[in-house]
Amino acid sequence: ENFGKNVLGENGKKRVSRVFNWLESQGVEIDNMKVLDIGAGPGAFTLAFAERAQEVVALEPATAMTAFIKKQVAQKEIKNIRIIEETWEEVDLKKHNLEQHFDLVFASMSPGVNNRETLDKALSCAKQYCFISSFAGKRRNDALSELWQIMFGENVPDRTGNIIYIFNLLYARGFDLSFKVWEEKVTMENTVEEAVLRLERDLQKYDIEGYSENDPRIKQFVEERVINGVFRQEITSRLGQILVRL
Repeated sequence: ENFGKNVLGENGKKRVSRVFNWLESQGVEIDNMKVLDIGAGPGAFTLAFAERAQEVVALEPATAMTAFIKKQVAQKEIKNIRIIEETWEEVDLKKHNLEQHFDLVFASMSPGVNNRETLDKALSCAKQYCFISSFAGKRRNDALSELWQIMFGENVPDRTGNIIYIFNLLYARGFDLSFKVWEEKVTMENTVEEAVLRLERDLQKYDIEGYSENDPRIKQFVEERVINGVFRQEITSRLGQILVRL
């Protein structure tokens, strides 16, 4: 629910609009396309594509996410969305008729496209274009940075993963590419419970030895910084996107 609220809210709408504008500036005509959305999440892009495309296939392994999409589809009586609840690594392309089927294969911030094999799998489904976006360097969360110092007495380590590796692989193989990098700042506003859960999940991503998920210092940290029931986090991310022309 939290994720859906964030990506379908104002920040999510701005992100969809920015991506669509960039695609169209690169010559991509979204109207009447067949689109595959890899790692669709709660459907921010899936639903936006469905308003203009002929067909949208949303691939998403998380049941809670697909349930959110199905709810939107039912409420809005959308007829051109098909949902596949599998991981990109494991989905059978032939079984689901995905090979060479789509005008645009779209993977926005999707962890499923993470190596040469999963990248080639995405390209094999595209007839015209493949879009990939991901983090492009350092990410900073002011609350997490402060909490990390309290808990571990050091700076937050850099996390692995950078879209430049995907770009270099595609570039070396001779693909026709467009590439853009930018910085994005977002203010998250959460209740105490939501903020504690988010910080716990952020900490889990680092696989810290000896870290306990229910560490009382996390809730204490949030409660000491809440203003009128709202805990705010400033998150700065460097992001990148690639358009491959096939």
